[in-house]
Amino acid sequence: MEAKELEAKLTGISVDLEKFFAKHADEVKTQGAASAETKSALEKLGNDWKETSARLLAIEQKIVARGAGGGGGEETKSVGEMVVESEGFKAMQKGAKDSGKLNLGHLYKTNIVNATGQNQPLVPDMRVPGILTPGLRRLTVRDLLAQNRTSSNLVQFVKETAFTNNAASQTSEGASKAESAMTFSLSNAPVQTLAHFIPASRQILDDAPALQDYINTRLMFGLKLVEEDQLLNGTGAGTSLNGLINQATVMTTTGAVTATDTYIDTIRRAKTQVTDSFFEPDGVIINPHDWETIQLTKTAGTASSGQYIYSFPRDTAGTFGQVDTMWGMNVVSTPAMAQGQFLVGAFKLAAAIWDRTDATIEVSREHASFFIQNLVAILVEERLALTVFRPLALIYGGFPFGS
Repeated sequence: MEAKELEAKLTGISVDLEKFFAKHADEVKTQGAASAETKSALEKLGNDWKETSARLLAIEQKIVARGAGGGGGEETKSVGEMVVESEGFKAMQKGAKDSGKLNLGHLYKTNIVNATGQNQPLVPDMRVPGILTPGLRRLTVRDLLAQNRTSSNLVQFVKETAFTNNAASQTSEGASKAESAMTFSLSNAPVQTLAHFIPASRQILDDAPALQDYINTRLMFGLKLVEEDQLLNGTGAGTSLNGLINQATVMTTTGAVTATDTYIDTIRRAKTQVTDSFFEPDGVIINPHDWETIQLTKTAGTASSGQYIYSFPRDTAGTFGQVDTMWGMNVVSTPAMAQGQFLVGAFKLAAAIWDRTDATIEVSREHASFFIQNLVAILVEERLALTVFRPLALIYGGFPFGS
């Protein structure tokens, strides 16, 4: 839109220049030179032309760069940008009590304020730009699962609990054919709310860049951190999600060879147990320390001799956007999985996430004594349910032999 406006402005300046020269042509002929007034007007038009041309060039360069990067269209805004540019947040800056819920999409309770005196942590006189935060964990469990939406607070589904296959040849013409049997049960998964808030000084409303950065790096991350843990380890008790591990099938260890099996062998045996239930496994969830053990496995088992069995030190798998794989399955290495344990499964078929409400953020002064303390509460929350349709498609085991 701005590029079109600048092009129109350049066209207008061109027309003005033509009119100007036509109007003052006689003056130049009779006097041999233009008057000071004429020179001033000409100089102004020239400067306008240069400024507008430079702005148009900058816009064109951005468009070309964006196209080369494959982005196209409008630039994607971060969560923090969406918040500080929202009408609700602007209203809070002008004195409103609450920003209202701001929808962000699906994406330590730390007091970050010195409530009295000078030197507010997020609005300093002079400080290194930005907020230095701890390391952020990569979150990927959600990506393994099918993702849907729901408008209810309860997701119900019919699950097959038993199948008796009596398929056989017909004994003779006219004889009754064999009858198989199936039994079903109605299961449900309640929608649960995951949320947290942080207190902050009211001055943070005026320091939009700092608030924007902190929302991007900490507040939303904290919410997703809990989501990943609940999806994997939720017990289903109270308002907890009923997680994948709690509903998975425990690995059978009858085929393990305890004298020789490695972690690599154990994962392969778990994959077989999934395929025995007629599902094709597509992922492995494993703790980073166990994943390290697998990648460091050598033929001779020492650092000074032998070759790496599973990996090569110069491999780039797992970096630069590449995905780690094992036995043809994607590997999710996450601290949310306890060390010594793993989950192998056909995740897309076995389970699904149902998003009831995407992540929302709300800023308000109406909490406890925040109004008289000059504080605000920044709240972020989401609502979702997790359903496990096929427990046999998820195999949960431990190292070293599946136990």
